[in-house]
Amino acid sequence: MLARDGYILDRNMLNLTLSGLLVAALLFGTLPHSALLKAQVGSSLRFYGSGSPDHDRVKIPLGFIDANGRLTTSYPVNISGAFTIEFWMKASSTENTAPTCPSGWYTGNIIIDRDVFGAGDYGDFGVAICNQRLVVGVSVGNEDRLLTGSTIVTDNQWRHIAITRADNGQVRLFVDGQVDGMLAGPIGRIDYRLNRATSYLSSDPYLVLGAEKHDYPGSRHYNGWLDDLRISRVVRYTDAFTRPSAPHLVDSDTVALYRFDEGAGTVIHDSTPEGRSIGQLKPRNGNDAQHWSTDTPFVGEITPTGTPTSAATPTSTATPTSTATPTSTATPASTATPASTATPASTATPTSAATPASAATPTSAATPTTIGAPPENKPVIRVYIALIFRPHSAQVSQMQE
Repeated sequence: MLARDGYILDRNMLNLTLSGLLVAALLFGTLPHSALLKAQVGSSLRFYGSGSPDHDRVKIPLGFIDANGRLTTSYPVNISGAFTIEFWMKASSTENTAPTCPSGWYTGNIIIDRDVFGAGDYGDFGVAICNQRLVVGVSVGNEDRLLTGSTIVTDNQWRHIAITRADNGQVRLFVDGQVDGMLAGPIGRIDYRLNRATSYLSSDPYLVLGAEKHDYPGSRHYNGWLDDLRISRVVRYTDAFTRPSAPHLVDSDTVALYRFDEGAGTVIHDSTPEGRSIGQLKPRNGNDAQHWSTDTPFVGEITPTGTPTSAATPTSTATPTSTATPTSTATPASTATPASTATPASTATPTSAATPASAATPTSAATPTTIGAPPENKPVIRVYIALIFRPHSAQVSQMQE
């Protein structure tokens, strides 16, 4: 023990405290504050479009689901009104071969599926690739609208995608920050209704990534990469913006954020502060390792970026593009589902449209050209940590006089 100036100091605690000061001096003396908040490139998710029942996808419950498949509470990811969904994707035309989808997004190579079977819900939505372009469908009640983009996104390049929906129903699609289509969509709630009865306990009350959630006969699934998916409860973009160069930031309007940086395992974490909307990777035949890739849209050390400011705000009277065809009137009679493959008639038909017979044998289910062999980038972990130095408190006791 050391006695000095009326205090007794423990030698070990003093050494630890001095060591901590030395480490802090080295860190804070050589690194700028901004560097401590920087992120590292991590991993992305690889889907294969295999169509394996309830596999090759990510399933995110929309809330707490009871034994009868009823949603008894909502998680933040169960969005209802205005929203922005943005993510990075990389896909090829040879592995996503769905043709045009006049009867609905659910006949394309599906990237995001928040559909339901049967009636009784407020609304639903989905995102898919049709004819090498993105399509976005939004349905409220019996009103079903489809927005078709104009940019070919299946070019084996990383593309930043943003989809917004305003409270007045206006839907916008952005590809790499550029407006790719607008649609006067239906007005009203689109969240999954609490306590809704369903015969599809393992699919209806979920948000599904990379596949058609019900494995409906003839469905096509997404074949490609997905990274940094952020879902917000506001419209973040109303006009062209600068394509992001780093992962999305978390803010008070972010309801779910999936970095896909786990790099292994089947748990998909929600990176918002509450972290309530956790998902599960359901690997295709084999193990989970084949779905984790070091191919990402981010290179080197990066800092998460904020939402770019739009250049201008369009008026609310924007006219839908010529490709935005309401699906409620677009279903040809010849597209009825053959009786030999249909799901039981009582509840098996999607609320928006039947699957065309032409979709019965999806070419996307073929073995991908790259299986578990992403580019040979060295894996690094994307870290979001701000270092805070907290000085040690030496064990002291006042000397008795």
